[in-house]
Amino acid sequence: MKTVSLVLLSLVWLFFSCKGKGMAQSEVLPILGETSRHPVTGELVYYKAPEFSLRSQTGEAFSEQQLHGKIHVVDFFFTTCPTICPKMTSHLREVQQHFEGNDKVGILSYSIDALTDTPEVLENYAMANGIKNEQWKLLTADQTDVFEISKGYKVMAFDDSRGEERTLIHDGTFVLLDAERRIRGYYNGLDPQDTRRLIADMEKLLKGL
Repeated sequence: MKTVSLVLLSLVWLFFSCKGKGMAQSEVLPILGETSRHPVTGELVYYKAPEFSLRSQTGEAFSEQQLHGKIHVVDFFFTTCPTICPKMTSHLREVQQHFEGNDKVGILSYSIDALTDTPEVLENYAMANGIKNEQWKLLTADQTDVFEISKGYKVMAFDDSRGEERTLIHDGTFVLLDAERRIRGYYNGLDPQDTRRLIADMEKLLKGL
C-alpha cells in the first residue's frame, strides 16, 4: 500500500512539473528580426530597433537612451489622419490606462507629417486624446528621417504624394520592444482583441525586468 501511494505521488509530481514547464515556456516571447554572431566572441547578437533623436509634444529632445530599462510600444500616425489613426490612438490609450504610473513602460507614436505636426500641434492632440506626456511620447522630426526610422521597426510608412495632393501612407501596426530595444511582437492596432494580446505580452516582459 505504501508503495502504491509513493507511485501515485510521483505521478502527480511529474504531471504538475511538466505542466509547470509548459506554462513557463508559454510566457516566453520570441525575439524577432535577423541575428548575427559577434566576430570575436561568437555570441548570438539580436536585431535592435534604430537609435533616434526627435522632439516630443512638449518640444523637448527625446532619444532611445531615455527608454533605457523600459519596455515600449511603437506606432506611426499623423494628427490629421481621418481613417485608422483615431482607432489606433484609442487602443493605445487602453494600453496607457492599463500601465498608468508604471515607469517601466513607454509608448512612442511617431508622426509622419512633419509639416503639420509641430510639437504644439502634437501637444494639443495629446490633450484632446487623454495622452499623458510622461509615459506617452508623440515624436516629430523631418519626414525623411521618420520614414527611415519606420524601416528600422520593419513597418510601412511613406509619402505617396503626387503634385499638390498630399498622400501619407502608414500601416496600423503596433510594435512591442523589450528593454534592450529588441522586437518582441507585432499587433494589429485596429483590433481590440490584438490590443488585449499586446497588453498580456507586455505583462510577460515586465516579469523579466
